[in-house]
Amino acid sequence: MIAGADVTLGLLAGGRGERVGGRDKAWLPRAGKPALDAVLQELGTPAFAQRLASVRTPDPRWARREFTCVQDLRPGQPGPLAGLEALAAACRTPWLLVLPVDVHDLPENLFDRLAQLASPQGAWLRDGGGLQPLVGLWPGAGLQAATRSALDAGEAVVHRALATLCPATLDISPARLGNANTPEAYDQTP
Repeated sequence: MIAGADVTLGLLAGGRGERVGGRDKAWLPRAGKPALDAVLQELGTPAFAQRLASVRTPDPRWARREFTCVQDLRPGQPGPLAGLEALAAACRTPWLLVLPVDVHDLPENLFDRLAQLASPQGAWLRDGGGLQPLVGLWPGAGLQAATRSALDAGEAVVHRALATLCPATLDISPARLGNANTPEAYDQTP
């Protein structure tokens, strides 16, 4: 089984936040704490060798949570595939666990379950809503090659780009992940 010492945690937090007024979702309050802290709490934060955050703008608050900020290698490239490429390029361990910063309702022991199931090509998650390609455990070098190749070819659809790796699938159906993607998903300030 894959151990946390061989894994980098990579959070996708570089979106434009258009549906939340252009704000950075990582720092918006959800359940009384920044969304970043909420997702880390749900994950249980196993001891990973490295922590990376794909961000649009570096922020010192990430360093206080022991994350290194990385930015897209292709500025202006829309979508999360460029964030995945940046995380994979910065990954210094054999494995990269990827999660969006706005995900919630993670299954218990997500990392352990993905690590137990992963083939040499990785593992991703399927829930009651379908494939969730932004939640996965990937071989860093394989993810970097797949994302680079897809972006070079003009591909922008994440599941098509990552399907080339032929990962194992952790199916948690009928349970569904949550996605804090609207202002209503965050704590309202008076």
